[in-house]
Amino acid sequence: MVTLVLRNLLRRPARTLLTAAGVALGVGLIVALLSISTGVQRTADELIHVGHADFGLFQSDVSDFSRSLLPESLATKVAQEPGVRAVARLKLSLVGDGRHMSVGDTLRVTRARSFRVAGIYHSGDGFEDAGAVVPVRVAEDLAARPGEVTTIAVAVQAGQSTANVARRIERRFPGTVAVTEPSQAIKVDTSSRLIVDTGWIISLLALIVGGIGVTNTMAMSVFERVREIGILRAVGWRTWRIGALIVGEALGIALVALGVGLGLGVLAAHVFSDHTSTSGLVRPDFTAGVFAWGLAFALGVALIGAAYPTWRAVRLTPIEALRRE
Repeated sequence: MVTLVLRNLLRRPARTLLTAAGVALGVGLIVALLSISTGVQRTADELIHVGHADFGLFQSDVSDFSRSLLPESLATKVAQEPGVRAVARLKLSLVGDGRHMSVGDTLRVTRARSFRVAGIYHSGDGFEDAGAVVPVRVAEDLAARPGEVTTIAVAVQAGQSTANVARRIERRFPGTVAVTEPSQAIKVDTSSRLIVDTGWIISLLALIVGGIGVTNTMAMSVFERVREIGILRAVGWRTWRIGALIVGEALGIALVALGVGLGLGVLAAHVFSDHTSTSGLVRPDFTAGVFAWGLAFALGVALIGAAYPTWRAVRLTPIEALRRE
C-alpha cells in the first residue's frame, strides 16, 4: 500500500508539489498567527502579574502593550476605588538586551545614559526577570514622557472579586481596559487582534482553497487510473482498500505540506516579531497546541479533498473500469 501511494504521488511530481505548496501556505499561516497570539498572551500574563498584582490597567485600543499611555495621576484615583488594596505605577521601556549582567556592571540604555547594576533579583516572573528596574521618574525621563505610565498594576482586597473590581474601574475611567486574564490581551493589543481576526478569515479561505486543490489533484489521479483501479478490483481488492489508497495519497500530500508549512510558519512568526513595534516585547510561543492546530489543518484539508475522489473511485465496478480507455 505504501509503495503504491508513493509511486502514484511521484507520477505527477509537479502537480503533487504544487498542491502540497498550497496546503503548506495554510499550515504556515495557522502556525504563525497562533504562535504570535500565544506569545501575546504569555507576555500579558507576565506583565499583568508583575509584583503579584491581580490585574493591569492599560490604555484601550493601542497597537501594542508598550504604547499604552496613562496619566500618572490616574493611579491615585484608582487606589481610592472600592475593592482596591494597592496600586503600582509601571513605565515600560524597551532599551535592548540587558540580561546576563553582574553587580557592578554598566547597563547602557542610551548613548547619554547608563546605570551601574546595584543588584540582581529573581521574582519568578519571566517578563520582570528579563528586564531592569529603575525608579518610575527615571523611566519617564528616559521615554521623554513625563507624567505618563504604561500600566497601573492593581491588587484587589481579600474577599473581593477581581473581575467585578476590574469592570467597575473600566466603567469609572473611560478609555482604559483592565486585563485580568492573558486571553484578554487582544483587548489592548489592536495589532494582534487584527492579525488574529484577519488570520482566521484567511485560514478559512485557505482551508477551502486547499481542499479544492487536493480534490482536483486526487480527482485527476483517479480519472487517469480508472483501468488500474479496475484491475485492482478484478484481482480482489475490496472497496475499502481502494478508498484507503486514495485517502493515503491525500495524506501523503498533507504530510509533505505539514513539514514545509511548519517551517514557513516558524520563519514567518520570527520575521514578524523582529520587524514590528512589538519586537523584544512579544515573541512567538511555539507550544504543542500551536503545532497540533497546524497538523489538524493539514489533515482536515487532506480528508476534505479526498472525500469526492474516494467516493468516485469506490463506485467504479471492475467491468466498468476495464471498459474505459
